[in-house]
Amino acid sequence: MMIRIVLCQLPIGNGALTLRHKLEIMKRGADFVCLPEYVFIPPGSKDYSAYAAEYERNILYLAKLSKDLNTTMIGGSIVMRSSTGMHNTSFVFSKGYRIGCYSKVYPTVGEMEKGIMPGKTFSSWNIGGVRVGVLVCADVLHPESFDEMGKQEVDIIFVPTTSPHLPDDTLEAKKKRDEELFVKGARAARSYVAKTCAVGSIFGKRLQGRSLITSPEKLLWNVFPESESEPIIHSYDLDISNLQQYRRKEMIARHVMML
Repeated sequence: MMIRIVLCQLPIGNGALTLRHKLEIMKRGADFVCLPEYVFIPPGSKDYSAYAAEYERNILYLAKLSKDLNTTMIGGSIVMRSSTGMHNTSFVFSKGYRIGCYSKVYPTVGEMEKGIMPGKTFSSWNIGGVRVGVLVCADVLHPESFDEMGKQEVDIIFVPTTSPHLPDDTLEAKKKRDEELFVKGARAARSYVAKTCAVGSIFGKRLQGRSLITSPEKLLWNVFPESESEPIIHSYDLDISNLQQYRRKEMIARHVMML
């Protein structure tokens, strides 16, 4: 089984896709489309309260967008209020219908200082024969996040992200970071991983678009350094059957080693 994913590296505050973006996604026949973390947050925001106030509008927009594009939409993340406070939550819609949501289990210190509370559980969903999981940004810094995804036997993990701009970043440092966090994470979960970054700035801090796609074996695609501040619509075809075969072989190998 082959699926086509589309990663939308977009500016913060510009979560509404332009007509050109929509036509491009439709032309590519995307099975799954992923937006970045906090993609709808208003420019110049000081905290998350204004963002949380737009919850209903953003939910309706994501539902309509998934229907209009005839696809499954991983809607980046929006702020959702609950009885325990605000949560950084990614919603999944498929062709107009809500599939589920996941609240970031490991928010950053900065997020918690601004009122974002940790989520409690990891989630995944079977969508058209493909098991999909979502982690959000800093979740990937905790190996147990990928371990939990592996227990749920996900085929692909989408990671909506806001990556801080690192002015002294080098190609060697990026490669090492991608290997240690994402390739290693994909290997632990025995799944594909697709990270979608935002560009622009959030709370006055510049972002760096380092979107990527990896298998458990190697990095498959990543944004060129010269494009890390640019909006990008990128599609990639993933072989789910090949991944599931890899997973079976890997599990057999582990079992043999334990004998």
